[in-house]
Amino acid sequence: MSITTFRFKPADLQNETKTVEDYLDKLNRELLNQLQIGGEVFVSNAIINGKFVLRTCIVNFRTSKKDIEALPEIVIRIGKSVDETLRATEWGKNHT
Repeated sequence: MSITTFRFKPADLQNETKTVEDYLDKLNRELLNQLQIGGEVFVSNAIINGKFVLRTCIVNFRTSKKDIEALPEIVIRIGKSVDETLRATEWGKNHT
């Protein structure tokens, strides 16, 4: 079984303040929802050291290298869209 956890983190949010960490949790929760709704990939989640992370578990013998290589592209594309939408909220207006 192959399990990997990761977090979508925009390059400009490198500070690890409580506010940024809370935003990243919210961002990754919404990203998970959008990925599952979109149907291109299926990921789940985990909480590691109090942080919400995305989790991929590859167990299907039909999973190809192409499938695995597509995952980062899809996560980044949808993650950027979700981040853009969330930053349009009051949080984004106050913290960018």
